[in-house]
Amino acid sequence: MASYRGIKQFSRPKSYKRRGMRGGNSALAQLKDAIRGAPLTIAHEVARQASPMLTGETRAAFASGAGVYGDPRPMSKMTGAPLTLVKTGLTRDLLRFATAGTIVRCVLAKNYMRYLIGKYTVLPNGAMPVTWKRKLDGIVQAVRL
Repeated sequence: MASYRGIKQFSRPKSYKRRGMRGGNSALAQLKDAIRGAPLTIAHEVARQASPMLTGETRAAFASGAGVYGDPRPMSKMTGAPLTLVKTGLTRDLLRFATAGTIVRCVLAKNYMRYLIGKYTVLPNGAMPVTWKRKLDGIVQAVRL
């Protein structure tokens, strides 16, 4: 507890940790390494071309009713059909990748999107899907040539 001009302010306990994406971002570590090892102009171009490709792949997986690894979503307890994860369409529409220089990151506009990413594999948790890796390798090779 700290005091400033007689007003008591409470701080968070030291054991408090902010919750982030479940599984971390190790899926994009290979892309980060490839971009960091390249000259700056090539890295900018790879990142610029990779973000729409990753957005398209993520949205395609979301619309297909399966996770990014191809595993089907669980069945609804109410209807018995696979979960669509679409109530208003906001999550589907806001899920995208953005580029800032050489950095490619996923934009999570709502807090509950982190939960969907971890529970239903809307984004990779761990290893990158093979199709994504092939497409990213293709972008890197095309830009380097």
